[in-house]
Amino acid sequence: MLGKLFKYEWRSISKLLLPIHGFVLLFALLSRFYFTISGGTDALLNTDSTIIGTLTMLLIFALVIVISSIAIFTYIYSGYHFHKNVFTDQGYLTNTLPVTPSQLLLSKELAALLWLLIDVVVISISIFILVGSTELFSNFSIFWSTLIRYASQTPLFTTLIIIALVLSPFLAIGILFFSITLGNLASSHKVLASIGAYVGIYVVQQIFGLIQLVVWGYFGSTTIMRMNIYSNNYSFETFLNPILITGLIFNIILIAVCWMGSKYIMTKRLNLQ
Repeated sequence: MLGKLFKYEWRSISKLLLPIHGFVLLFALLSRFYFTISGGTDALLNTDSTIIGTLTMLLIFALVIVISSIAIFTYIYSGYHFHKNVFTDQGYLTNTLPVTPSQLLLSKELAALLWLLIDVVVISISIFILVGSTELFSNFSIFWSTLIRYASQTPLFTTLIIIALVLSPFLAIGILFFSITLGNLASSHKVLASIGAYVGIYVVQQIFGLIQLVVWGYFGSTTIMRMNIYSNNYSFETFLNPILITGLIFNIILIAVCWMGSKYIMTKRLNLQ
């Protein structure tokens, strides 16, 4: 049943997101074609025609806005779609399906996670379409080789960074959906309550991050002093690893809390009024 739920959710959420992402790629492709046949952005910006120069600047500005905002739009729309399907009038139909709240929640989170991944791909392709060149690919190859070499020298630090990157979309979607389910508990102004819940969770994250920096900053500075006295065997990763580990533990706990909290509210405290 989870597969059918995911398939339905994917089709539903993709009705808007798919053409929008297609538009972003088409916009990037047409812009690159325009820049190419016009001699490049430098020639367009340095032209004697004020109109062409202004239009080129506006096009570049539009490209930056469109490409940078697509992920934000996807994120917000995923939350809106979840709220609309579960906690509005549509929720009467959705919540009568012969599925568990866990299956319903999981199908929607998986669809949102997949679209976040598609965002990364679409943004990357759009950037390469606009600025891709032989020189850029050559420099990227050098950068990638350097990154691999550095990663092999700092295995723990690299592993922690990879885990953090993998967890980040799960955390983002978990917080978004949990905030929406918390907002559903309000008797009125549920959208505002959801926004307030999201801001509250964000504040908690920032407070924890600040505490981390203060605590590990103190112990880190003490460690550096000792290292300077007894040896030179100290690296920046040595200072960052404890921060990353505690941050990962906190994020994993937060993901679990968001999942269990959302599941509990959808099971025991669902309010469609």
